[in-house]
Amino acid sequence: MDFDRKTILAFILIGLVFIFTYSPMYQKMIDPEGYEQQQQQIPEPIADTESSEPAETVQNEDSQQPVEPNDIVSPDKPSDITLAPAQDPSLTVQETPNVFYTIDTEKQTLIFSSQGADLISASLKNYMDPRDEPVQLVPESAEGMLSIGFIDFNGDTLSTKDWSFQSDSRRDISLTGNETATLTFTVKPDESSRITKTFTFFGDRYDFNLTVDFFNMDRMISQRQFFLHAPDGLASTEDRLKDDMAYAKAVLSAGGEIEKGYKTNDKRVTETGDIDWLAVRTKYFSLAMIPQERKGISALIHGTEIPVSEIDGEWKKYDVSLAMPYLGERTSSNPFKIYVGPLDNDILKSYNANLEKMMDFGMKIIQPFSIAILWTFKFIHRFVPNYGVVLIIFAFLIKIIVYPLTHKSFESMKKMQELQPRMNEIKEKYANDPQRMNKETMKLYKETGVNPLGGCLPTLLQMPLLFGLFIVFRSTIELRNEGFALWINDLSSPDTIATLPFSIPLYGDSLNVLPIVMGATMILQQKLTVSDPRQKAFVYLMPIFMTLLFNQFPSGLNLYYALFNLLSIVQQKWLVHPKTKVAPSK
Repeated sequence: MDFDRKTILAFILIGLVFIFTYSPMYQKMIDPEGYEQQQQQIPEPIADTESSEPAETVQNEDSQQPVEPNDIVSPDKPSDITLAPAQDPSLTVQETPNVFYTIDTEKQTLIFSSQGADLISASLKNYMDPRDEPVQLVPESAEGMLSIGFIDFNGDTLSTKDWSFQSDSRRDISLTGNETATLTFTVKPDESSRITKTFTFFGDRYDFNLTVDFFNMDRMISQRQFFLHAPDGLASTEDRLKDDMAYAKAVLSAGGEIEKGYKTNDKRVTETGDIDWLAVRTKYFSLAMIPQERKGISALIHGTEIPVSEIDGEWKKYDVSLAMPYLGERTSSNPFKIYVGPLDNDILKSYNANLEKMMDFGMKIIQPFSIAILWTFKFIHRFVPNYGVVLIIFAFLIKIIVYPLTHKSFESMKKMQELQPRMNEIKEKYANDPQRMNKETMKLYKETGVNPLGGCLPTLLQMPLLFGLFIVFRSTIELRNEGFALWINDLSSPDTIATLPFSIPLYGDSLNVLPIVMGATMILQQKLTVSDPRQKAFVYLMPIFMTLLFNQFPSGLNLYYALFNLLSIVQQKWLVHPKTKVAPSK
């Protein structure tokens, strides 16, 4: 390929376009949810205003003190924000002690409170946070997780999140394997009405069942609907909050179609139709509410950005509510499946509910590459426990697959170099006649059988693979906290060895080793490719640009790129032997 001034300018323009795709302006156009203005207030959740507590006394099995929930990693809710309850004079209020119920399975440790019969803690045993403790998905400030809301015939919005429920179930439940257990909470708004929330847990799964039963609630629930709430979203589980929140969003499936990417602003979004499920997610984890017998009739979504610090940025809190039909029956049973677990493609796919569609595998043209790469990684990992070694094996496999393409590319570049003197003659001879110059150049290409794009086309064909690798390393949980060797302890994050006291545009403030190694391999490769002294600057221009750009990319991607470049250097230096020689100048 002829790297003249125009070509170098073209690559610079391509680089600028590449930078632009990572700029706030571009992200605001393509993914506006991540770049809305910071919200300084949290409006009251839809249909989640508190009612007064019913007169019920919790029956304890013993006099043991309530079990306190584990510390939860999450930005604190601003202290000046309160949620005022709507009062219903028909309900009698009586203070009762709050009792905690712990369910310990092979996958999770869940804690429920008798106040609201709500989920107040969910930690996953197989995934560690930056403190090397099980990740906590329920925010510390959470209130009313899986609470029930409805509007009464006075027009008041009521919520069960502060109602005291009664339970005769054991307060500590441990499950393994195929074991199951049930936790039942009951509350009586008046002498003849009753709400029961029954949870069923499994020893080796990330989901549990919730059944909401109403008895004689037709005199209290109006508008023929009730709500299942998840008002506080998910806690951040990662060391880098900005990176975690870049993937935070609300997701729903309506009529089999997936909708995701709702904005974080003051406007509440209402989606109507047959709601298959409603979920919130962060980079690696999700909570999904899946109705089992009846479809939801609408979903209420409100996203807010809560400032944490100037360095960390904002925590995205998604307040979501699933509206369910209530037809005024004397008795009504409403089963749900609740998923609280990792964004693992295989696990989500096993539910046959399109839950895996909430994952991000890139644009449609990139998705097949991303999925194929992830499948290959997981297959090799069955036999090789270290994902860094898996990556090395994968690089060799890709080099073997694309060898014919790169071989043709190197041959084409070699021929172009041999053709350069004759092209220079044409440029000098027809310097004042650009049209004739182009005609003679194309004639020369035809006579010698040289394709001027032969050196670029193989590279372009490999771009979807590179984008797929970027997505897999950056957003799939399989590579989260998976190390390789020495200082490379997380292939999904940059291999930072030091943090600078200042930030460099495009480069950032972290000093990483693998991007520098990758840039050095690019320089070696360019030196083998570029022979024209006038193009000497190009040897360093693109590698420097790529080093700056890749500094904040996952270390796994940089490791792959550096290794792939080294294999290309070996191929280019020792394995390329063009069979066709360009005819000499006449």
